[in-house]
Amino acid sequence: MDHRQLRFLVALAQERHFGRAAQRAHVTQPTLSARLKQLETELGTPLIRRGRRFEGFTPEGQRVLLHARRILAEFDELHAELDPAQGPSGWLSLGLVPSALGDMATLLPELRRRFPALRFRVREYTTVSLMQALADDEIALALGYLDVPAAEPFVARPLFEEHYVLMAAAGLSFKTPPDWTTLAHHPLYMLTGDMQHHSLVRRRLEEEGMAVEAVVEAGSLALLAALLRTDQAIAVMPARLVSALPLEGLVTWPLPALTHPARLGLLWKRAHRQSRRLQAVLDALADFNDRRCLS
Repeated sequence: MDHRQLRFLVALAQERHFGRAAQRAHVTQPTLSARLKQLETELGTPLIRRGRRFEGFTPEGQRVLLHARRILAEFDELHAELDPAQGPSGWLSLGLVPSALGDMATLLPELRRRFPALRFRVREYTTVSLMQALADDEIALALGYLDVPAAEPFVARPLFEEHYVLMAAAGLSFKTPPDWTTLAHHPLYMLTGDMQHHSLVRRRLEEEGMAVEAVVEAGSLALLAALLRTDQAIAVMPARLVSALPLEGLVTWPLPALTHPARLGLLWKRAHRQSRRLQAVLDALADFNDRRCLS
């Protein structure tokens, strides 16, 4: 067993497709498949469920995958420590919930400026899948909701509270400034029910005594914004997201703040010693956030 076999296994987990995994690993598909079969032979157990295409991992494969991610992280960290003159390098995997897109769009350019040798993989998750990805070492750092039970095992650094705006197509008008009760009088677009943002909006409607059903549910806020342009409907959007979306053909109005706004921030696993890459990024983000607060 060597580290390349483990990289092929992780690439397959990321892509869920043999051809795309081979492209990610910069090898041919037959090479990737042969090396993974060799790994299964060496370990004496099937790791991958195969049919006409990739069908997932066996329970043993899931366990090997967890170890593979940790081993590769240590391997990459060793390379970085052997060249201390060079800044952090290699890949750092980040995850976020849709509501944090605006802040990720602000933070990522700052990180790329500070660490030109560092490369980033960024994926969007539901809150539950974000925490699972963090627990499984699929990502090293998360930007998500802090006040949820799934976040309790992790180290948290609050960044901001979530406030909302009402978004609609530019042609839609209101007789009075919109508030939360406005949602009961117009077709409503929402995120899908597995998203924390959906739960927060639904909770606010219940506090107002309103039973409002969405006419459209979508898997991302960016998709909701795109769909709104062509419909006489409304959606509740995180105020901090607005700066990251193309707003041509859309208008927004601030909504009254919640009594207990949701907090979002950084989350990472507890460790006696953080990797050089993660620690450098955490320090840089703390510095950036301090400067942003001062300004």
